[in-house]
Amino acid sequence: MLLIHQRLAELYTISRMRPLTPAELTEQQHCLHVNSVYCWEISRLNMEELLAARTGDVLWQEEIQAQLAEVRTSGKAARRRKE
Repeated sequence: MLLIHQRLAELYTISRMRPLTPAELTEQQHCLHVNSVYCWEISRLNMEELLAARTGDVLWQEEIQAQLAEVRTSGKAARRRKE
């Protein structure tokens, strides 16, 4: 879980007790945007890993698995090599 997910949970909990302030609403929107980018990146990498597995490209699959691990822990993957 990323810190952004913890903050989203906090903002949700706060919103159940009282209306969010304008600053909190802005922060919530930022968190939702970051979460959306994160989810799409995980989805893209999962699809690429499946493609690599189905084509038998073990090196590509290992590279994607490393990127997935990096995204899951830091929220971002290092730039991919262009071939």
